[in-house]
Amino acid sequence: MGLKGKRIAVTGGRKGEEIRTLIEKQGGTAFIRPAQGTVFTNEAHVVQSIQEIIETPPQLLIFTTGMGEKRMAELAEANGLGEPYEQLIRSVPIAVRGTKTLQHFKQKGITPAIVADRGTMNQLEHSLTIENQSIALQMHGENVPTFIETLERANNVVRTIYPYEHTPPEEEVLERLIEEMESGILDVVAFTSAIQVRYFFEYSDRVRKKSSILEMFNEEILPVAVGEVTEEHLKEQGVNRVLTPATPRMGAMVMEIANYYRA
Repeated sequence: MGLKGKRIAVTGGRKGEEIRTLIEKQGGTAFIRPAQGTVFTNEAHVVQSIQEIIETPPQLLIFTTGMGEKRMAELAEANGLGEPYEQLIRSVPIAVRGTKTLQHFKQKGITPAIVADRGTMNQLEHSLTIENQSIALQMHGENVPTFIETLERANNVVRTIYPYEHTPPEEEVLERLIEEMESGILDVVAFTSAIQVRYFFEYSDRVRKKSSILEMFNEEILPVAVGEVTEEHLKEQGVNRVLTPATPRMGAMVMEIANYYRA
């Protein structure tokens, strides 16, 4: 019960109840405050993209998230493309971003040819020393033009697929989170993705509370990141201390917080 009496805000909405259960099992109290939205894009566009890469297979498939591949597989199956899609991803070399995406493919019995294990787009870019190839790129909810431009400068032809996209959170949720931080009822704020960090600090800057939030994070409230990429984004915003598990998973994050307070 390493979190007994601790109050933890989690900025991830997806799997919110699962995280709440993990925190409560350790004796803590969870406040789910989603700092991002996720919407699935037009199914017809995704299915069309899947049809195109089946009919004209690329020389390399790049997947940036396991959730994106899962949605592609579900849509392929629902539209009579399940078998040719599975044949495609088992016959074309695959590059992945992050250990979670790597594990997703391993569970499917597929070993990617290229792995950017730190999970950053920069590392993925540096891992791809390729040119003159056709590439299908599954994006993670945001456009990254510099990454695509780098691939295209090497004379690669890039087709992008957006199975979902991120949307800003409701401002009322961020306002409530900041009020809870200011009132002193929170011991921890845990971020489960880099985009949550961006949305949170964009809002706090807009309402002119960023400096006070940084002071709270650096002195009173423990800031936690689910993984190294999220940690980097927090530090870029000026957060000096960040607790981060060695394995970028929700369960590992909760146990890292519990171990921190036990110590």
